Formats: sequence, C-alpha cells, structure tokens
Amino acid sequence: MNKKQMIKEQKRLKAERKEVEKLFKDDKEILNVFKIALGVILFIGLIYVGINIFNGTWKLTKGSKPATEIDQSMLIAGTMFDKEETEYLVLAYDMKSEKDAFYGALASNYSGEKHLYYLDLSSGFNTIFIGKKTVISNDLSKLKFSGATLLQIKGNKITKSYVSEKEIIKFFSQK
Repeated sequence: MNKKQMIKEQKRLKAERKEVEKLFKDDKEILNVFKIALGVILFIGLIYVGINIFNGTWKLTKGSKPATEIDQSMLIAGTMFDKEETEYLVLAYDMKSEKDAFYGALASNYSGEKHLYYLDLSSGFNTIFIGKKTVISNDLSKLKFSGATLLQIKGNKITKSYVSEKEIIKFFSQK
C-alpha cells in the first residue's frame, strides 16, 4: 500500500469512528431521557399513592371495623349489672345458633324506651353461666341460662324475666 492509500484509509476510519461515536452518544442520550421519564413517572405515582393513603381512600389494613371499636350493646354476663342506666333489658341467646337467630331479628325491631343489651351465650366469656336449667338470680354465682332469656333489670336487680320462646315473642310483639 502506498502512502496516499494509507492516508485515505485513515480518513475513512476516522469518519467511521466519528459516526460510531455519534451513534453511541445518541443511544446514551436516549437512555438518559428514558431514565428521567421513568423517574418522573415513579415520583408522580408515589405522590398519588401517598395522597390516597393520607386521605383514607386506601386502607393499609384489612377489616371493616377498626380494632378499637367496641359494640356497646353487647354484654358479658359477669358485667350485666354494671350499666349506667337505671332500667334496661338484656336479651341472652346463642348468637351462633341457627335456631336462635330469630331472637336477633325480633329484637332488631324493638323500639321501646328501655335500652336493649345483648348477651351471647355462645361466647366463651359466658360459658360459666350456662346450665341445664335456667336459674334467675341477682347473685351472679347462681345465675344460669339454659336457653334464650329476656331480663328486665332495674337498680342492678332483675325485676322480670321471660324464659320461654312464647314469652319473649309476646314481649317484643307488644312494644
């Protein structure tokens, strides 16, 4: 190869090198633009998620009721005489039993003056108050439920009790 051909070849190689460098430079610019666009999208997404969590639109925990919410109409037999009202009703029945489910429906229509509390006989807290025979007593150590029972309480004492299905239905039907 002579000198002229070598110089020509070098120029051609330099031109090719410049073209290849320009292509790589364009690829790097495209990659940088892509990284910036991805970063902006992620930032906007994080702001969107944060706003929805902060406003309460999205919940981070499962369940419909907060853990701190307590149903005030439910009683434990051991605390049944500790209510602030002077006169109230307590409907005790097995809330898990299909046979006793109608007591809840019956009581849901109650609109009397006295506050109505519920006592779940299927609850583990109330098992010591379940017996073969119903014993109505103001002494909690003697009190026993053998089935659905409606109690009227006045002044921390049981004033009236309805122990049969017919009596309970009659009470809720007349009010």
